Amino acid sequence: MSVLPKHFPLLTKFLADFKAIPLKTESDLNTQLTKLISVNKKDDKFVQEFTDLIQLLMGKVNFTSAFTDYGIQAHRSFFQEIGSRLKHKLIPPRQENGELNTFLRLHFATEKDINRLCEINIFNWQLLLDLIQNDRVIIHKQTLLLQLNNAILILSHRLTAIGIDPYIVKRLPRADDFDSPFFELNDAVSLLARNHLQYDVEVTTMEIKSVETKLHNCEELLKELEDQKDKTGISLHLIFLTKMAFQQIERIRTLIALFLSKKYTDKVEIVSKLITELVVAERDRNSIRKFLSNNTQLLAYQVITHTSKKGEHYIGFTGTENKKLFISSMGGGLVVTFLVYLKHFIHHLHASLFLEGVLFGLTYATGFVLIHFTHLTLASKQPALTASYIAESLGDSNTSNKQSSNAFKQVIRSQLISLLGNVIVVLPLCFISAYVLKEYFFSPVFNYSEATKHFDDNHPLLSASLIYAFFTGILLSLSGTLTGVIDNKVVFSEIPYRIVNHPVLTKRFTEARLQKLARFAEKHTGAIIGNTLLGLVMGMADSIGTFLGFPIDVRHISISSGNYAISLGSTEFFPVNFLITVFFGVMLIGLVSVISTFLFSFILACRSRNLSWKQSLKVLFSYGKFRR
Repeated sequence: MSVLPKHFPLLTKFLADFKAIPLKTESDLNTQLTKLISVNKKDDKFVQEFTDLIQLLMGKVNFTSAFTDYGIQAHRSFFQEIGSRLKHKLIPPRQENGELNTFLRLHFATEKDINRLCEINIFNWQLLLDLIQNDRVIIHKQTLLLQLNNAILILSHRLTAIGIDPYIVKRLPRADDFDSPFFELNDAVSLLARNHLQYDVEVTTMEIKSVETKLHNCEELLKELEDQKDKTGISLHLIFLTKMAFQQIERIRTLIALFLSKKYTDKVEIVSKLITELVVAERDRNSIRKFLSNNTQLLAYQVITHTSKKGEHYIGFTGTENKKLFISSMGGGLVVTFLVYLKHFIHHLHASLFLEGVLFGLTYATGFVLIHFTHLTLASKQPALTASYIAESLGDSNTSNKQSSNAFKQVIRSQLISLLGNVIVVLPLCFISAYVLKEYFFSPVFNYSEATKHFDDNHPLLSASLIYAFFTGILLSLSGTLTGVIDNKVVFSEIPYRIVNHPVLTKRFTEARLQKLARFAEKHTGAIIGNTLLGLVMGMADSIGTFLGFPIDVRHISISSGNYAISLGSTEFFPVNFLITVFFGVMLIGLVSVISTFLFSFILACRSRNLSWKQSLKVLFSYGKFRR
């Protein structure tokens, strides 16, 4: 429907002049647009062209599909929607001449064009609509009203179908009751549209309030479903359905307001809002990033909530708690010491590349799970959980506050304590044990070449150790996130209830034992799976990198400090300045790993609170402000 250049030369020039206005501030844009409209409205040919365009659009465009589809998720499945958007990005769908999006895509093709349109104020919209010669477009009024009526009815039926979807009814049984707000809304909307359009009956204020009340009841029922997320968990499909329902409710509300509005100024405001919504919706129609952003925030919130609950156990709020944290970190360092030696012994088995990687991974996984069950602390894994706690301290606020600043201060202190607790055990214990084995048993743990390799691997300038540390930090963050995902899945899938009522298990075990097993699954499943996968990935990273011929590896502060100490205790032929440089390299590995883990987790946590980048940075730097 590229009608402007050929049939409407003055409008084409007007549109080009509008697009040429610098997009500096909203007031500047609207001031220049007002001047542009004022100049052109004196030209009768321009007014005639503008009216002809509106008449053409009203007569040719299928507004029903625009009102019911644009800006509303089209499919009934999260992944089906992603697949459809990806497919249409690669191979755009056929453009029908009667569709509004054909016109919008041709004449508002760039991001700047759409931003300009969104910045137009009500005054300029009124000036534009005043240009329309009503006596010429009145013939299309009935057709437009019919399409508007059909759109409202279609959206109402679709909303009712979502409201009684088994996936929702299972969690809100009254959603499909006889007096369900979805059924009541559908009846009220159908009656309203039929009376107003078919029988030309004047709609009463009571009828309008009735529809609005029922829309509100549907909203409250869906919000109740979201509010239960802490108790029942959440899933992508449930989020997808509720998001679609909220979009339909908002569109029904807008269309009914347009349908029933009497004042011209009200109509202008509603029309301008609707046009802007449709244009933005067309821009984002195939945007995967926008879709994910809109539909994953609630899931991220729930995942981070689970992760935050674990993060509280890794923060010392008092002097006594900090002492306990230090002792648990020392215990974590003891476990890491055994992991370092066990990994060395596995290496001397000279197994195949794949088998060695698997054995390394199982070693790490066993150690991480053991640390979890013994309530010990591994410092470099701590930030993935504590970053979530900081975001949790924000509540639903979009601004930084003293509570988040205090949480930040507590987290930083706790991380330093746990890092010190790990290193203060790993370094001396590994060094002393390696030195004793070399001096008294004449059996050095590392020979000269192995020690050289470990020193070089941790050297900040001779290796990519800091890059590997950053990568390790991301893995640690993903592990913490995965723990939250699994915990949420356990709650949402009602795993504890299903264990207690399992038809086979109930015959073999007592109810008390099943209850104990159910509590264990609810409390530890996420941690076991998260730590196991983290261990496997960390253990197999080097083997995968060697197999692919690509430099992939991990650097973990506790493991690296253990290797450094054993290398130091096993040999005596390295310059002091070299050893000092490597030592600082090991400390930098810890710093980079902690920072990357914390930042990655913090970004996800802020996303779960729907904070912008600017607001997230404000929270991040709030500690410094309150400290001063």
